[in-house]
Amino acid sequence: MSQPPPVIQHDMELSKDIEKILRSIDLSLQLIASKEAGKQTIAFVDKKTIATKLGVPPVTIDKLVHQGVVSKGKSGFVFGRHYTKLDPTETNTGNFLYDAVKILQDAWCCFKDYDN
Repeated sequence: MSQPPPVIQHDMELSKDIEKILRSIDLSLQLIASKEAGKQTIAFVDKKTIATKLGVPPVTIDKLVHQGVVSKGKSGFVFGRHYTKLDPTETNTGNFLYDAVKILQDAWCCFKDYDN
């Protein structure tokens, strides 16, 4: 399969960069709104968005979901707290809905004495 012409390749890369920036802005606005609402979840995000915000590849989200399942909710992402499913039989983590507020709160809790 041949590569697209350089101009199209550049446009595709630019489009991906713009999408990444817009996802980050959207999530940041959601977090600000949830803070004003008393840290209540006001919207869910997809796997790609939460991975970007955490600065990890999407496969790490899969690993955290798996860790939550095998640890029975003692670590990793916990069903009902960090993510939910529209279809109870769904196994594709790309189709889960993630609670960015809870995920980021719990991530910060992992840093003990962060302010000291």
